[in-house]
Amino acid sequence: MAATVQNQTAPKEQQEVLTQHEAGLVRLSGVLLALLPALSFVAQYLLSVRQGTQSLMARHLTVMIVDWVFIPFNFVVARVIDWRRGGRIYVIACVSLALNVLTYSYWQYNGIDLGHMITKSGVVLPAGWVHLVFSTLEMVLLVAFVFCRRPRIDVKIPTVLAVVYFVIMGICGYLMHGAFLASDVTVFLAGLFFVLLYPRLVHI
Repeated sequence: MAATVQNQTAPKEQQEVLTQHEAGLVRLSGVLLALLPALSFVAQYLLSVRQGTQSLMARHLTVMIVDWVFIPFNFVVARVIDWRRGGRIYVIACVSLALNVLTYSYWQYNGIDLGHMITKSGVVLPAGWVHLVFSTLEMVLLVAFVFCRRPRIDVKIPTVLAVVYFVIMGICGYLMHGAFLASDVTVFLAGLFFVLLYPRLVHI
């Protein structure tokens, strides 16, 4: 009888240990993800100094202002995303990379960037490659936040931060270019739809 009781309680204790371990990993991943915007900014600045384009970087409001919203967002979203859904996250990563490459190609072809990432002649500078990687990673987190949520978890704070990001991004995009670019409008509308309306439509 005692052996039976021990066998019944062992899996439960083991599950509690694994849960605590997973919680520790989530906290660590939150801290590491929160460092991404700072690392991206520092790398872009140093590379821009090397290229002599730091003054152009200072005019890029997305880099100077908007991307910093991802520090608190990344920290809190790490515990919202269900990292066990590896297949879905992999698909999200592939789609995010493809969409970001298309967006940068659009900027490159039309000479839209202010110059610290892509020159007017269409050459992608090292700072541009850094921001491409950063943008792709952040898109993965944003999309996974919508489609890979853990069940029964509070999403108010990351939702507010995501909305703040899209709103400030739209404003800064207009201030930089004096017009609403098609790429900015698409990201703004799609972002607000999937963050605010989609979860209500599918009841997640």
